Amino acid sequence: MRGVAALMAGVAVWVLVTRHVPTIRAPRIAWPRPQTLAAATVAAACGGAIAMAALEVPMVALGVALLLGTVPFAVQRAQSRKQQEELAGSWPDILARVRARVSAGSTLPDALIDGFSTAPEPLGSAADEIEEAVRYGAGFDAALTSLRERLRDPIADRVLLTLAIAHHSGGRRVGDVLSALSLSVADELRLRRAHDAAMTEQRLTAAVALIAPWALLVLTVATNPQATDAYRSQPGAVVITIGFAGTGIGYLLARHSAELSRAPRVFE
Repeated sequence: MRGVAALMAGVAVWVLVTRHVPTIRAPRIAWPRPQTLAAATVAAACGGAIAMAALEVPMVALGVALLLGTVPFAVQRAQSRKQQEELAGSWPDILARVRARVSAGSTLPDALIDGFSTAPEPLGSAADEIEEAVRYGAGFDAALTSLRERLRDPIADRVLLTLAIAHHSGGRRVGDVLSALSLSVADELRLRRAHDAAMTEQRLTAAVALIAPWALLVLTVATNPQATDAYRSQPGAVVITIGFAGTGIGYLLARHSAELSRAPRVFE
């Protein structure tokens, strides 16, 4: 108790001296879409019912249902990753268009609006938002900050922050900044594509390690009556529960390692 009291007293003194209250920033949770939840429910219910009718082993049917229920979430993650890759790959063309418009005499906000007009979503709709913010709203910097929070991508962070700084500096340096930024983004995209290609083999290995034991279990129960009787018993249910817990932990560790391999948002 004395240690806790001393720690709280130290924090209180630090707050009084610095006039800054420490805050804990909770990680942002990416909630699944309602369609994904509905698809996961349907897949789990149908898969569990079919497995129960074919195998007549409740725990195996439950495991099959839970595994099939994760498929829509995996599809959503794959679609989100593909959308991010397409979005990141559009930055060199956008920057080239912006640089051409700036060289022709346009202002940086107008050039960026024109560059976004032919870009994929959500950058395509961002053109109207930036134009409205520049002319009637909070301004160019606020629009870029809002777009950065919506995209939540390291490359987008660097590009939009650099554009904001270039907008403030102005003058002849804008063209040089855009040229250097375009080259830097192109190099980073090449490195990202090489990294994703290297990670593809690891993703396939993780998927096989996730599915293979359960496919073997289903095949064993379907073809061996003694295995069916064994897994209907209480010890068999315990074995399946332990196996499913190990599968879940391995899946979470694989996802965590994939997150560690991605570039962090330095300017978040």
